[in-house]
Amino acid sequence: MDYRKKYEEWTTNSYFDEDTRKELLDLKENESEIKERFYKDLEFGTGGLRGILG
Repeated sequence: MDYRKKYEEWTTNSYFDEDTRKELLDLKENESEIKERFYKDLEFGTGGLRGILG
């Protein structure tokens, strides 16, 4: 999914709270900021902290 489609999803999906959607809608004329926020997925790791499994 390209960044523009992700942006549209975040601004129209009721899963996201009203404040978040409003903040994003305020950016609708700022293409560079939209791209900066949505051009890739965030990756999360364990930060080197792993517990014992099992």
